[in-house]
Amino acid sequence: MNQIDLAGQIAVVTGGAQGIGFAIAQRLLASGASVSLWDLDAQRLEKAREELGASASTVKVDVTEYGGVAAATAEVEATFGCIDILVHSAGIAGRNAPLDEYDLEEWHRVIEVDLNGAFYVNRAVLQGMKARNYGRTVNIASIAGKEGNPNAPAYARGQSRSHWHDQGSR
Repeated sequence: MNQIDLAGQIAVVTGGAQGIGFAIAQRLLASGASVSLWDLDAQRLEKAREELGASASTVKVDVTEYGGVAAATAEVEATFGCIDILVHSAGIAGRNAPLDEYDLEEWHRVIEVDLNGAFYVNRAVLQGMKARNYGRTVNIASIAGKEGNPNAPAYARGQSRSHWHDQGSR
């Protein structure tokens, strides 16, 4: 296995209570980093912390609310002194439906989490990294942003399209 020495590094992993975020947290911990898991699901956060051990801490945070993200950033920096590594993996796919049938509230929910959430988290954490002239950020994205999915217009914005055929005469 690839070995990276992250001893003494402080990492934040958004969406860290499950899935890709949890797996990344495991790898960061195995490399010696201390990890703060950020997630909206308090029960999953508690379960993740129990499984990961004492080097993992948790913060319940909604990435769609900048004030909460800024508070989570301040909490981690106050506890650990800094944030060296940010892995932003929080994201949702939303429901599947063709563009012309896609629910407007669902559209806004996906955009809030996947686009605005990424901006808020990076903006908040980057300030400390710039002040210390050190930091590493990783933003997890999906191949759907490149390849698209016609039934996921909010998630795969770049390639969404509706297929229809006009049977009328010209």
